[in-house]
Amino acid sequence: ETWVRRFGDRRMESRLGAVAPGVVRESFGPFGFDMRLSVADGVLAMKVIGWRIGPVPLPAFLAPRSTATESADEQDRFRFDVPIALPLIGRLTHYSGWLASEEVEANAAPSERETT
Repeated sequence: ETWVRRFGDRRMESRLGAVAPGVVRESFGPFGFDMRLSVADGVLAMKVIGWRIGPVPLPAFLAPRSTATESADEQDRFRFDVPIALPLIGRLTHYSGWLASEEVEANAAPSERETT
């Protein structure tokens, strides 16, 4: 999957894919972050368990700390909560919110389907 986020006029893109049973990797440029998946009470949690630059694993004790969550709310919206902290430094960022599905014209080009 490719995820595109917008923060004001900034655009951030990442790719997410399975790397092992119950583990996904989210890649931002040369960095990859391995996350263990778990589900409890209808909430998907993704906890960072490792990181790398390209194929080279980096020391786990220096890895960002994050347990991101995803769920659906009463209005059937996709909810997310993403806290990110760094060892010795503390919170780097924390963003949360929701997305609602919308009808997409089947013949629209991908760039026409992108919303802000």
